Amino acid sequence: MAMKTTHRAVCCQCRKTKGTLICDECSKGFCPKHMIEHVDDLREQLNKTDDEFSQFKLQIEEQLVKPEAHELMKEIDNWERESIEKIQKMANDIRQELSSCLISFVDDLNAKFRHLTEQFIQCRTEGNIIDSNIQFFNEELNLLKNTLHKPPFFKIQYKSRIFIKRIRLTKNSKLFLKVKSYVRKATSRQVNFHYLRRNNKEQLSNFRYRLSNKEAKKKNEYQVDH
Repeated sequence: MAMKTTHRAVCCQCRKTKGTLICDECSKGFCPKHMIEHVDDLREQLNKTDDEFSQFKLQIEEQLVKPEAHELMKEIDNWERESIEKIQKMANDIRQELSSCLISFVDDLNAKFRHLTEQFIQCRTEGNIIDSNIQFFNEELNLLKNTLHKPPFFKIQYKSRIFIKRIRLTKNSKLFLKVKSYVRKATSRQVNFHYLRRNNKEQLSNFRYRLSNKEAKKKNEYQVDH
């Protein structure tokens, strides 16, 4: 960060004009005290930027090892969970509705089965065992069995309307190539943050050295005059 001394500029912090320095980067004026603070602030900002680079590097390394930790993966997980919850809720609602229907249906079917059983027992007791009676009881029993497993009064119906959102991955190849080109241009600048940090430190040291020389010169002039 370059700087130059001027007596016309005003410090943007304390409004002093004596010994004011102009920062070539931000074009603001600073007195010697606030210029030191300005340089320290820039150094702190640079350190924070360096930390951001380090943190992002860790994120990149994590994504290479654990792609499932990406935000888009979490979005798919949320969709899966919400879809399962919708399916479970609909299934439970239909179960409850079917349960009430089955209780009434099976109770009626059980009454018919008891009546058929009484007829069968009576037939055996009376010894009326003929082919037509055996065929009758077998047919009636099979009819009750089929009715129990496949009730003719209600059934599960599947609608074609989709109540769960379908998801798919879309790819923009042109935009992806543009991003890769931008990243190559950005990395080709080869910015050395350690050099900038060291350079700022050296400039601050030189600036403080000039201040100390200036104060010593004023002190000598004062002693000569007196």
